[in-house]
Order: sequence, then C-alpha cells, then structure tokens
Amino acid sequence: MLRALGFSQSDFDCTDPGRLCRGRERWIDSFPRDDSPFLSRVTLSGATFSDDSARDARRGLRFSGLSAGRVLRAIWPEAVLIAWCEEGHPRFVPAAAEGCEYYTTREAGGQLRAWHARWSMVCRTEDEISAAMDGGADVFLVRDDLPAPASDGPSPVVDAPLADAYLDPPHQGGLPEELRALLFLLTGHRVSGSPARSFQAAAIPDVLGACAALVLLHQDKHGAALGLYSVDPLPGLDPLLAGLAREVGALPVPFAIPPMLARWDRALWELRQDWDEATQGEYPVPPADDASSGWSRRGPSHRPAPPAAEE
Repeated sequence: MLRALGFSQSDFDCTDPGRLCRGRERWIDSFPRDDSPFLSRVTLSGATFSDDSARDARRGLRFSGLSAGRVLRAIWPEAVLIAWCEEGHPRFVPAAAEGCEYYTTREAGGQLRAWHARWSMVCRTEDEISAAMDGGADVFLVRDDLPAPASDGPSPVVDAPLADAYLDPPHQGGLPEELRALLFLLTGHRVSGSPARSFQAAAIPDVLGACAALVLLHQDKHGAALGLYSVDPLPGLDPLLAGLAREVGALPVPFAIPPMLARWDRALWELRQDWDEATQGEYPVPPADDASSGWSRRGPSHRPAPPAAEE
C-alpha cells in the first residue's frame, strides 16, 4: 500500500463556510455577523491506497504516517499550543489538564444524563499534543507569548467526580474566563449524532483575536483531518509539508480543495500530469488493473469535445 499526505490552502469565509468532510461533519448553525472577514485555511489529511483509482483508500491524517503533533510542531516549532476539550470523558482527562469543569447533558428524548469534562492543556511537545487528543481535545490555539513552566515537577492528577458529585466552584485555573467564553461559542453548541456538528464557523475570527492560529480536528472518512485557520496565509507551507511527507515515505499530494472533501483519484491524476520523470523519477502510483476505473479514464482529457459552433 502507498501512503500520501494531501494538503490545500485557500480562502475561508466564516459566514459561508461551505461543506465539511463529505457528509460526516457539518458546521454548527451560525449566529449572524455584521462583518464577513476572509481568513486563510489550510487542510491536511492522509490516505493509503494501492493504485491510482484509490478505490481502497483509507482516509485520515494518521494514514499518511504523520501524527498531528509532528505536523503542528514542524509548522510552529517555537510556539506553545493550548488544547481545548469541550466534551471529554471524565475518566480520560490528561494529568496536565487545567481549568477542568464537569457537567452533564441529556440526549433529546433520553432518560439518562451523561457526565462530560471541559478543560484546557498547555502543549509544548508532540507527546503532549497526542495526550491532549487522546483525552478528547479537538481544538488547539497557537500562542507564542506564554512563559515557560515554573518547574519540571509532576502535574497534579485530575480525578473525575462521582456521578452524584456537586462541584463548586466549577473549575479552577486554566484559561481566562473571556477566552473560555469565546471557545464556548466555537464548540459549546454541539449536536450529537451523524453528521457531527462540532464547530461554529462564525466564532473563528473572535477566537483568532486571542491567538496566532487556530487548529480544528475535522472528520475524514476513516480518521481525523486538520484544519488550520489564520488571518494571513501561512508562508512556505507547501515545501515544508512535502518534506515532512517524504521523511515518512509518503507522497505529497496538493489539492485544489480540502482533501477531506475531494476525490483522491482525481488529485493523483492531476499530480501525474505535472510529474517530471526526468527530475523526479518514475511516478510512484501504479495504474489500476481495471482500465475502466480511475479519474484518468474518465477525466477531462477523455471527454468528447463539444460540437463546433456553426459559422
């Protein structure tokens, strides 16, 4: 099986954010905004497949061979990332989490209430990013103004409450209340079920007022993809991502639209058109055995030409 890393960079309109992830995720219905700021969005996902038809593709960043922590640390090597979890499981809260707040919800029409944990966590290493994601974090704020930790001592262990516990005050420490309120606008109106609704696009510009960039974990077909949101485009990103892909033996594949929405067979066909075997060697993706499958057999170059206009 071949591995690949797909990525795209485009403008993003928070008042008209478009689709997400081929029906597996949608944006939370938005509140109105008087302004319509255009942002920059970079999306990254991965895939494994056996040929250029990509019929057996497994999709998600982890299939590229790269972890989210490795990608984010490569893009922002000196920045501090703050993880945010809105609906984590109380038993999986990381030991380094701060500002933990426990609350209950009840499904529509359901009789039982479920406990959730809301928390933040400062991440300075790949392992800390992975630990935050394992605990349920799907939002990361990129900051460059946080001081180093005061000591290297162990972090306090966070114990989840009993089912009938009453917590007063609801949380201690962590992010300022103003920033928690902004993150609640982004993530606090989630709708369970399929498709998932995890983020409110209209809140992204306000959150970006408190950080240099915002990272959201979106859903691809078989795993998570990354969405990187910033006010200005991230410079030098394509060669950096291509280098990361080659380090793990993955093929870097640029996409015209977010890879969690696009067809991998079409992206592989377009990459083949620009491939220079004289300098890059043989194209590494073999053709499909079935000559009737794959984008290359039904792409624009094989469509009949329109009839000529009558003079």
